[in-house]
Amino acid sequence: MGVDASTKHDASAVVCVMWVGDRLAVAHHRIWRPSPEAPLDLEATIEAELRALHRDYRVATIRCDPYQLHRSITTLQAAGLPIAEYPQTTGNTVAMGQQLFDLLTGRNLVLYPSDELRVQALATVGIESARGTRIAKEKASKKIDAIVALAMACVAAIEGRPPTSDGMPTIVYPDGPMPEFGLGSTGFNFGGGPDPWGHPE
Repeated sequence: MGVDASTKHDASAVVCVMWVGDRLAVAHHRIWRPSPEAPLDLEATIEAELRALHRDYRVATIRCDPYQLHRSITTLQAAGLPIAEYPQTTGNTVAMGQQLFDLLTGRNLVLYPSDELRVQALATVGIESARGTRIAKEKASKKIDAIVALAMACVAAIEGRPPTSDGMPTIVYPDGPMPEFGLGSTGFNFGGGPDPWGHPE
């Protein structure tokens, strides 16, 4: 699971992924849109969402940018949630971008239709460097927080992919039937149109 938060300006997002065979699938997302006039109450929104998901499903790990979430991370760790800091260093952002890029080009990321995720995906660009591909906004005014959270979740799932006793991967999230926000399709662009880096469908 990945979390990217802003209390006043950018959007905030929680994105969950799970293993379906050898492919990752987006299992759930939630986006909040705060403003300077109506700042985000982290305890009532993101923290409540993470507590509910942890209560109802088997969550392997939660990765968060600590910039806005240091208090939340400390509070939720004390409550027993498997949450850890994932600061947006150059190395981490390249790992996020490259992992998401590789999943998309390899057609190994299953998505469900979502207009709000698609809008953010289309606002995301890949910036190539000698170290790999880093995700960034196409324009400063665009919101890509859900894609950042998705990339964090993918990195966490791949790094922590646990085997079962028979050698097959476990489902990282959830442990049980897919809830109502489960997979509706196997598209790779949240319901149509080009993906963020212009790869064919």
